[in-house]
Amino acid sequence: MLINYQKYYRENFTPERYKAYQADFEKEVGKLYAISTGPYFLRERNAQKIRESILPALMKFLGSSEYQERVYERGWFLPKFPIEKKDFFGSADFHIDGDEIRLIELNFFLPGHFGLVELFPKLFSKNFDMELEVFAEGFEVRLAKFLKERFGGDKIALSINHLGLSVHYFEHYKYIENFLNKNGVRAKVVYAKDAGYSDTGKAMWDGEEFDGVFNIVIPRIWEHNPEEFKNYTDLFHKTPESFFPNPWCWTIGDKRFLNDLSALEKKQHGLSDDEIAALQSVTLKSASLKDFSSVHHVCSFFGGRENLVLKPIDNYHTQGVFIEPSIEQIEEIFSEKADIYIAQECFNAEIIYYENENKEAVEPWRSQLRVEFFNGEFSNFRSYGFSDPFGLSPMMPVVIVK
Repeated sequence: MLINYQKYYRENFTPERYKAYQADFEKEVGKLYAISTGPYFLRERNAQKIRESILPALMKFLGSSEYQERVYERGWFLPKFPIEKKDFFGSADFHIDGDEIRLIELNFFLPGHFGLVELFPKLFSKNFDMELEVFAEGFEVRLAKFLKERFGGDKIALSINHLGLSVHYFEHYKYIENFLNKNGVRAKVVYAKDAGYSDTGKAMWDGEEFDGVFNIVIPRIWEHNPEEFKNYTDLFHKTPESFFPNPWCWTIGDKRFLNDLSALEKKQHGLSDDEIAALQSVTLKSASLKDFSSVHHVCSFFGGRENLVLKPIDNYHTQGVFIEPSIEQIEEIFSEKADIYIAQECFNAEIIYYENENKEAVEPWRSQLRVEFFNGEFSNFRSYGFSDPFGLSPMMPVVIVK
């Protein structure tokens, strides 16, 4: 694989081309988000295994009534509203080392930068004169058509969060609004906190009725800020069918899902032996921290703290995550936050070759493969590269190689 990266940086990359790529991106989106200098090369056999075996089995597991009912029984801050295949819009993140593929986490909700998945690989291909498959080709048109059919109308609210990082992503949301409007949807970015309910039973913002709510608010932000989103919660109570995607997807796919996957046995969830084998091949050991009797028990189970990752059950990105934590960190989390943390086996992605905008090698550099699904089917490969797992993670287009 090293030769693929070195060949790209030798033959395709120049700092001038990267600046042109950034300029094109900013012109289209209205803001420059983190985009990589190079692609992520994915082996064809790994791509095929993920698309044909792993992801379909994952979708079947998530869609099983046996699993979903167990989650509903836990309860949540919103009234139960069963999810359907049409709500399946999210991503599964993998670390790959050679032919070893491991599922790191599931994001059973709108993936970050989801509105840019068709645009950025096209701009990359153009500026670096590199042919690549745009896996999300036609996504912008498909999403517009899907939303109109889903809501039975074309007036759709793009409901966003007014807090924190959402300010950073506002131009991204406006880009989505623009491409939906170009494709026959009357879309409008609105703040969830200002939601209302009309006399005719529709979602409403500023006296304006909408046929549906494209919910871009991350449910964990919604849940942990009840006063800020009181109006939005009231709207969901009145008309949950008006929301897409169903926010319940978030809790069905939170980190506790990794525990269920780790404990998967034959004959569960209507899965065949082949589907079970496909999922087990990518599953890391995982368990709720509260299920351990002591810090020693935790470390022993995973073969030492250096083989351990601690994750909050509903975190975003790497917030609250500890990779190879110190004994002191494990003790603190175990004593104070065991109810909201899982412990997972550590598996690092392979080191790949990467250069910065000045053609200087960045070491070490790894990448997390994001496999996206829409309407319950595969929709895209993309990647996030990183040197520091807690630092900047630029988007990398994926290129399939033998």
